[in-house]
Amino acid sequence: MNMMPLMSLLSGAGIMGTFFYTMSTFDKQLGEFLTSYGLYIYALLFLLVYLKTAFVVLTFIPGDSLVFASGALAAVGSLNIETLAIVFFLATICGDNQNFSIGRLIKGWNSKRLKPFLLKETQLQRAEQFMNRYGKISIITARFIPLMRTTVPVASAIMNYSYRSFFRHNALGGFLWVFFWLLTGLLLGQMPIVEQHLVASLLVLSLIPFSIPVVLFLMKRKINKK
Repeated sequence: MNMMPLMSLLSGAGIMGTFFYTMSTFDKQLGEFLTSYGLYIYALLFLLVYLKTAFVVLTFIPGDSLVFASGALAAVGSLNIETLAIVFFLATICGDNQNFSIGRLIKGWNSKRLKPFLLKETQLQRAEQFMNRYGKISIITARFIPLMRTTVPVASAIMNYSYRSFFRHNALGGFLWVFFWLLTGLLLGQMPIVEQHLVASLLVLSLIPFSIPVVLFLMKRKINKK
């Protein structure tokens, strides 16, 4: 195992800047990290998706594009698709369950001081409005929407959703999210143009999650007009 890439992150000036840059572009450097760390890459992928899911302040870490890039590498035989599916699914479940527990903690303590420390009030209000509008389906679809994927589990607990109901819908959402992005990466990764221009492909795909709220808004507006 070549430790030089990791050591270079921990030495010299601008350590934090280099660290944040590396984490935010991990999907684009996935092939290089795979060459350096071999099978340890699965542990790194689990950690990144877990952190992305569990902590709202770590939104700069790639999520959708990271799963897509992993699927693309699986398409050329560099990674195992079954192992990736298990790793990503467990990472999402662990992260979301942590946030559900945080929601119960906030609700149980009923602390006005604790809420701003763990989550901005405006973020929590948006999540609650989203859930009031779409009900339990929001737990499934939140996985595909930036920020909502982190805040909806917290709001679920505060809004008295049972853990069984939350877990069932969240697991389905996590499964669909992993299945969609891995399969997309697996299929498109076999196309020479995607393989040769992976970075450009990732930049385009990263815009997809931000289009979902726009689509939902337009759908609602159309329904209201009727």
